[in-house]
Amino acid sequence: MRAARIILGLVVILASAVGGMWLTERLLAAPEPAATARGGDGPLRVETIAPETVTFADAVTAVGTARAHRAVDLLPQSGGRIASIAFQPGDHVSEGQVLLELDSRAEQADLSAAEATVAEAQAAFDRQQSLNRTGSASDAAYQTARAELLRSEAERDRILVALEDRVLKAPFAGIVGLTDLVEGQVIDTATTVTTLDDSSTILVDFAVPETLLPRLQRGQRVELTSAAWPGRVFEGDITHIDSRVDAATRSLALRAELDNRDSALAGGMFLQARLVLDERRRPAIPENALTVEGDRTLVMLAKGDTARQAVIVTGQQQDGLVEVVSGLPASAQVIVTNLHRVVDGAGIEPVARERRVDAAPPGPEGGG
Repeated sequence: MRAARIILGLVVILASAVGGMWLTERLLAAPEPAATARGGDGPLRVETIAPETVTFADAVTAVGTARAHRAVDLLPQSGGRIASIAFQPGDHVSEGQVLLELDSRAEQADLSAAEATVAEAQAAFDRQQSLNRTGSASDAAYQTARAELLRSEAERDRILVALEDRVLKAPFAGIVGLTDLVEGQVIDTATTVTTLDDSSTILVDFAVPETLLPRLQRGQRVELTSAAWPGRVFEGDITHIDSRVDAATRSLALRAELDNRDSALAGGMFLQARLVLDERRRPAIPENALTVEGDRTLVMLAKGDTARQAVIVTGQQQDGLVEVVSGLPASAQVIVTNLHRVVDGAGIEPVARERRVDAAPPGPEGGG
């Protein structure tokens, strides 16, 4: 009985050894999963895209302050009692339009007296001139009459100027601001009547580092944004470059000008300025198509039915795309899927990916 048990144990051990050897041989003979995926069931299916030509820009950002092209505080040329106020705050006025009139009764009376004096002096001069022509009057009397006429005319002109100063007119077309004055109030030449702004053109002052001086020139494009207009970009141009660098900040002041005929911007507003220094069009590919190994940037290209690795030099990033400076042919087909399974030289089945175009939401166009 004991011998039978020993024999049975030996049979079990022998069977286990034979089964283990058979299973080991099968496992060693089985192909690797990656190899099966790449070649056992056919080439790996991948999606490819062609490089997209995109405009890239070198730009610098700064903060700026907007101001009207022309802006003044309006003060009267003479003091007195307000007879009438001919505007409402926020009105758009034309050049030369009357805004305020002061009581001018005294000046009107002075003008009437001056005109009477001029008429009297003119008559005396005419008589002396007639007598002088016939030799009945001396040259001295003639010159005296002429001087008296000139003095009376000068006095009349002075009173006319004083009368004009009783009226405040708009020096240019624009929009008037608030006023606290009322009719009947007495004011002097230091009283601010209102403000006048010509905002059809807006000036924006901002500063950039002095290191950019060699790259600055008039006419460069500036993109401006305001918190008051989310999503809207206003475009202007550099019109003035300061001749001096600020010694405290080592920055250079710039002035941009933009069209504001729709009155979207007002003087004193805070703006974000983006100065475009240089623009270029370069091929670009999606960020997820890149692989970085040390100091090398790699992409996988589809060349026929074979995957090939290429080393490229990249530049800026923009909206999920990376600028390709060099190393990528214009006709290249860049693999963008299954990159973790594709190796250099592997067989592939390339399929062109359709580009997705996202519709931009409608919005107001930028000024300028």
